[in-house]
Amino acid sequence: MESTSLPNKIQASEDTANLLRQFPEFIVEERGEFDVKGKGKMKTYWIVGTNT
Repeated sequence: MESTSLPNKIQASEDTANLLRQFPEFIVEERGEFDVKGKGKMKTYWIVGTNT
């Protein structure tokens, strides 16, 4: 997934985003669907920061 990310951004899978959403201090934003090498189309998310 690193190849579809942008510099200085943290990209995460849907599973990771769902896990982080259980912790209110994390800010997660949907990025969209991308072709990920070896995985096919995946919905990806940005981990934007924290609320602390």
